[in-house]
Amino acid sequence: MADMKRWHFLWGGWLALCLLLQAAQAEPAYGPLFSFSKQGRIHYLYGTMHVGRPGSDTPDWGLKQALRVSDALVLELDPTTAEAAAEVTTLAGAAASRQWRQLDAASQRSLEGQLARIGVAREQARGLAPSLWLMQLALREYQRMGQQAQHSREEMLLEMARAARRPVLALETAGEQSRLLFEMPAPALREWVRQSAEWQGVEEADRYYRELTKAWERGDLDALQAMVALPGYPRLSAWTQHEMLDRRNLTMARRIDELASSRRLLVAVGALHLAGQQGLVKLLRQRGYRVSPAPREP
Repeated sequence: MADMKRWHFLWGGWLALCLLLQAAQAEPAYGPLFSFSKQGRIHYLYGTMHVGRPGSDTPDWGLKQALRVSDALVLELDPTTAEAAAEVTTLAGAAASRQWRQLDAASQRSLEGQLARIGVAREQARGLAPSLWLMQLALREYQRMGQQAQHSREEMLLEMARAARRPVLALETAGEQSRLLFEMPAPALREWVRQSAEWQGVEEADRYYRELTKAWERGDLDALQAMVALPGYPRLSAWTQHEMLDRRNLTMARRIDELASSRRLLVAVGALHLAGQQGLVKLLRQRGYRVSPAPREP
């Protein structure tokens, strides 16, 4: 399946769903940008979106300046790694039988019905873990609303890094990311199936996305953190907070600290990784960094 070869964008669709962020207009949307420093070396931390509209992927002065003075771009994951797609597909196949068994009969019928509407037969659906299919469905919803992974902030930064001949480093591997997804508990997985069905094409969901977009654009981490919880899906929300954010943030902070000891960095991760009591802003401060908002204009 060709789309599976673009697995990073499918994963980006899921992370975008976790963040519930989208670009509401075809204008530059800047998002939160911080500087963090220790022992005289200054780095930058940027909260990204994983999808965007054409025309919204224009860097502002602050991002250009951050990359100009940095030695490397650091992303959650390097999407150019050739082995990533094969590794995720293999893990999704290995987890398929177990994850399908985690779904009750109603959830299985719901997910199979959602997949049938996009042309995925039952036999094909059963060959991969439900969580990977749910990412595919999430990405299709973003595409319906005019959002595309090729206009994400990560893609914009990759283009900037290539033009500036900056190396691209990664905080995680494909296996590390996907194992969390394929090991999610049954109650959270069932709620995800329900959420996927209930949020397709409804105005309430679109309105929620727009509100979060505004919070992202103005870099309001408190507002973003307050809206992590998806109304009516407490188990999915708790799993997102504990596993996809808090747990990964601890590892990210440690790896950022290791990389920052030898070079100047522009670190770009999903915006919600910056927010909250276990967000990267606070974790980096705990590691002795001075963290403050970075200027966005001269």
